[in-house]
Formats: sequence, C-alpha cells, structure tokens
Amino acid sequence: MQNIKVLHFNHAELDDILEAGERLLWSGVPGYGRKFLEAVGNERKFHIAALAGIVVMWSTLFFIDTEAQFDRTEAIWIYGAATLMFLGVSAFLASERHYVLYNLVYLVTDRRAIIFRRGRNWRLGVRLYVVSCPHSKTYPYSLIESRPYPSLQIGTLLSVDQVQPFGSGLSHPGHSFLRDRITSIVTFDYLPDAEAVLEMIQSNAHSE
Repeated sequence: MQNIKVLHFNHAELDDILEAGERLLWSGVPGYGRKFLEAVGNERKFHIAALAGIVVMWSTLFFIDTEAQFDRTEAIWIYGAATLMFLGVSAFLASERHYVLYNLVYLVTDRRAIIFRRGRNWRLGVRLYVVSCPHSKTYPYSLIESRPYPSLQIGTLLSVDQVQPFGSGLSHPGHSFLRDRITSIVTFDYLPDAEAVLEMIQSNAHSE
C-alpha cells in the first residue's frame, strides 16, 4: 500500500497543495464521460440491458388476450410504470457518473500523481477532495482497458477513504460493483494519452 494522502478543503489553490520545490509536469481531465450522454463501463451495460428488457416487455403486449383477466389495458399501465422506472434509474446513473467525472482534475508533478474532486458534503457545502499518490518504484502501475480510452491505475487505498455518496469520492456507476469492497484502486479515468502519462510517472519514480 502506498503512503496515499486523502485531504479535504473548503477552498484551496494549487499552491496550497504543492510542496515547496514541487514541479507541475502535466494536468488533465477525463477524456470521456464528462457529458451526460457519454455512458461508460458498467453503466453502459445497464443501459443496454434496460433497453433490451423494455423492448422485450412491450413486445409481449401483442400476445395478451384482450378478453383475459389481465388484459392489454392493465398491461400498458404496468409496462409504462416499469419503463419509467428503468428510465429513471438510467437517468440517475448517468447523472451520478457525469457529476463525478465533470468535477475531476488530474495532476502529475515530479513527486506525485494527484486527483482533485470537487463535490458537496452532507451539508451541501462545496468541498475539495484531494487524493495524493507519491511516485513509487515498486507500485504496479498499469493501464486498465476501458472504452473509448484506457484508464491509468496510480494507487491503491482503503475503501473507508472513499466518502460516497455525499459529494466526495472517486467511484462512479461506470466502475465495477466490486471495485471498492476492501481496497479501492485510484485511477486517472479515460485518458487519451494514458501511455504517455504512465511513462512520465514511471520515469520520475525511477529518478528518485
């Protein structure tokens, strides 16, 4: 486990985060998923499954006998309610993913990989959630296959340091359901230049 620091601020400038003599090498944001309709990962799978379920459900309407105890009118009401439920869940997942990814900023310095996450706490106050991962010669950095761009694993922390769903945290509906059971990997999500960023981190780790 790395010596990862998780900090919260009401208001902070970049100079408040960087240490004396620390140099900023790169900054970026997720290259996909920041818009409402840009579904990713497990969220995309749910939308596809929900759409397929809705289509199959409504296709059975033509097989219901109009004179049966459960007739087409009742089926339309039930199918309509189920459709609205699926659409509501899909909209919630898309909104949650959009909110998380839209409020992320990634930094790489000559010492650390840093994630800034802005969100609201349970009092609805805006807070800045900062996860700082020091460069390490021994940490198994890796590229994680994801669409349309890979994600870069930069660290691992205990799941108790994830403060979802009250505004802070890094998880979103596009991630695996099992990702944060005990430990949680820290990633730069959906980076078009993920390989270059990985090389930058590793080169600075080896130069320490």
